[in-house]
Amino acid sequence: MKVDVLILAGGSSRRMNGINKQLAEVGGAPVVIKSALAFESCPEVNDIIIAAQETDADRIRELCREYGITKLKAVTVGGDTRVASAKRAFGLSENADIVLVHDGARPYIKPELIRRLIGAAEEYGAAVPCLPVTDTVKVIDREGFSRGTPARSELRAVQTPQAFGRELYERMMSSPDPAATDDSKLAEQLGAPVKLIDGDPENIKITTRGDLPKEETRMMRIGHGYDVHRLAENRKLIIGGVTVPYELGLLGHSDADVLVHAIMDAMLGALALGDIGQHFPDKDDRWKGADSIVLLKRVNEMIKERGFTVSNLDCTINAEKPKLAKYITDMRANIASALGISADLVSVKATTEEGLGLAGAGIGATAVCLLESRCA
Repeated sequence: MKVDVLILAGGSSRRMNGINKQLAEVGGAPVVIKSALAFESCPEVNDIIIAAQETDADRIRELCREYGITKLKAVTVGGDTRVASAKRAFGLSENADIVLVHDGARPYIKPELIRRLIGAAEEYGAAVPCLPVTDTVKVIDREGFSRGTPARSELRAVQTPQAFGRELYERMMSSPDPAATDDSKLAEQLGAPVKLIDGDPENIKITTRGDLPKEETRMMRIGHGYDVHRLAENRKLIIGGVTVPYELGLLGHSDADVLVHAIMDAMLGALALGDIGQHFPDKDDRWKGADSIVLLKRVNEMIKERGFTVSNLDCTINAEKPKLAKYITDMRANIASALGISADLVSVKATTEEGLGLAGAGIGATAVCLLESRCA
């Protein structure tokens, strides 16, 4: 199943008092990039298409490269309305089974909600996250008088992303109401059922200057990781998510990616969460032959659930053979993509032990990780 995401970031930021909200920084990244990083880190998502203001488009493309957003298919110029922007972005989506539409100004979207939406859209055809309304709501007439008080139990505040089957979204975009501010309204106008699922209170939309984070303090934690694997015949040599041509590979229960294992141990160690052996034991067949990059994404989710993000990594590979220098750029990109950070924050070096230590019998790796949590 192919899932494409349309991120709508073409608003004029009129209520931000001179701040371009899409490029304002929250949690270490510009708002629209932080939104994109959540989808980048979600394995179920395939392509990301961003609709932006014409003046922002080139900068957003550049930022996507800097932050390692590999799933970016295109940045297109948005239209005069939200619906027009969605239609332009959708025109660049190819063969998607499910289309997610997300406000770029919601930077705190989490992969867990994305996954639930995809599942609900697959089952029901259309799914929208929402929250109960806690305030009493009035219906107002043109003169400013109340026309009634709807029951709060029947009201929900809608969020994005919203998820739709491709065939339904094609019909929604064929002749949409240009004044619609919500995609699900277009589905409702076609008579399509829209499943409402529980949203996330933290998935707020940045609309005014006051929605930006206040001055923050930082909590930092440092972790160190070390791993080593024996070289063996009839195994692929996979390091940093890169398959390195060599007559020998590393022996292990998973793909034995020694560099990624060291990084995971450093991340877990920084928060005293044990080691990878506890979370992915070699006696569990679920992890037999597992892709370590996928495991790294799981560890990253554990870190994020505790309010931390990876600030930077410094890693060293110890190997007599083969020479690894020409593969390091790809290793850094793979690791950065899995963690949702810029490759500039991932250092990977390779060295030998001058015939000492492992002396060609295996390959080892060390990693030092800095985690940061921002608190108001």
